Order: sequence, then structure tokens, then C-alpha cells
Amino acid sequence: MRISPQGAKLIDKKRIELSKQGATIPSRSDVLRFALAAYLGVDVSELGVDGRQTARRQ
Repeated sequence: MRISPQGAKLIDKKRIELSKQGATIPSRSDVLRFALAAYLGVDVSELGVDGRQTARRQ
């Protein structure tokens, strides 16, 4: 998923907020997964994790 620089800043701000509740800083993917789970009304664990590797740019 592509997001604007402003969207990335907002997600990073949420990552820092969430890090205060746990021992680690969640990834951007984690934050998006949490948001989707809340929006869809499902448990985060039901969404699973996509194991594909992102293509690296050269």
C-alpha cells in the first residue's frame, strides 16, 4: 500500500503512541492491520500476515 508522506507521519505518530502500551514499537503494517481490524470489526489475528517479500529497488 502506498501512502503520502503526511499519511506516513500520522502512522508513525500512532506507532509511538502504541509503543507506550507495549515493549516494542509496532511496524507500519501492524498499525494498518489494527486499523483494518477495527474498521472491519474483526480480531486482528483473523487477518493473518502476508508472508511475501517486498521487491527491493536497485
